[in-house]
Amino acid sequence: MDVTRPAQLGRYEVLTTLAGGGMATIYLGRRREPDGTPSPVALKVIKDDLGTDDEYVRMFRDEASILLRLTHPNIVQTFEADVTGGHRWIAMELLLGRTLADLCDEAARRGSHMPHRLAAWICARVAGALHYAHELTDEDGVHLRVIHRDANPSNIILTYDGRVKLIDFGLAKAARRQSKSKEGVVKGKVPYLSPEQVKQRVVDHRTDLYALGATLWEMTTGRRLWKRDTDAETVRAIQAGVVPDPTELVEGYPEELWAIVWEALMPQSAHRYSDAAVMAADLDAFVARTGGALYMPQHAQGFIEEMFPGESARREAWMQRLTTSPA
Repeated sequence: MDVTRPAQLGRYEVLTTLAGGGMATIYLGRRREPDGTPSPVALKVIKDDLGTDDEYVRMFRDEASILLRLTHPNIVQTFEADVTGGHRWIAMELLLGRTLADLCDEAARRGSHMPHRLAAWICARVAGALHYAHELTDEDGVHLRVIHRDANPSNIILTYDGRVKLIDFGLAKAARRQSKSKEGVVKGKVPYLSPEQVKQRVVDHRTDLYALGATLWEMTTGRRLWKRDTDAETVRAIQAGVVPDPTELVEGYPEELWAIVWEALMPQSAHRYSDAAVMAADLDAFVARTGGALYMPQHAQGFIEEMFPGESARREAWMQRLTTSPA
């Protein structure tokens, strides 16, 4: 048993550890509904050694403040945030599935890539989520100017039942954040940084479109776009901005999809899509012209099953055992 794991956070019983990161630990929790039915949740808890660090506390409060305002079918749902026994926590929707990073890595290991239409459909859902976040306002109608700044494959989950969810707004930039980036500190996963990020220039919502474009390029080629042996080499590749033409790398790569990826990856933000909604519309139009979106959740389920056979059933059974066992 994890001796540092709290037993209870507010109305949530903490069951087991799901994952750990640099700033927080994710636990599986449950609450009991009035009729006794158990409801599973994910509990994000700031690590104990960071709980007294003012900067990390401000970052955590900022993330909670943003998440509690976000209500969109393609963004992880947040239920509440609080402090219990010195533990700062956020209760969120439990997502059972795989990140796009997991799926792309497994496909690449097999010498393959995600089907183009499925990749476009997934990224259209993410683009819609980003547009919603970009347009978010506060209770007074003031535009919050939320920018995710880390919209990469590790922060996009495809659930076992075929839903697409954007997660982790911990690095998000917003108008009313208490925490401010330190000078010289670049936020985000290096291979998905935009040219303006690596040059430490002012960023806007189009930075997220660049990261999504890089993600889509990788999903549909089975290769890494900017990743090199070192961060310094990766940054130089981003600055050089030479995007390999996927139609020359992958047989049958659709020209129409390449045009969308290319516009998202323009080195100058002014030359990219004007907003995420336009990119989403182009991606959905591509999906519609290549067979339609009606059965895409089922295609998503099928792709996860193909990459990780039997995992969905095993994970669901494991979660059921944990969340329905006696308190």
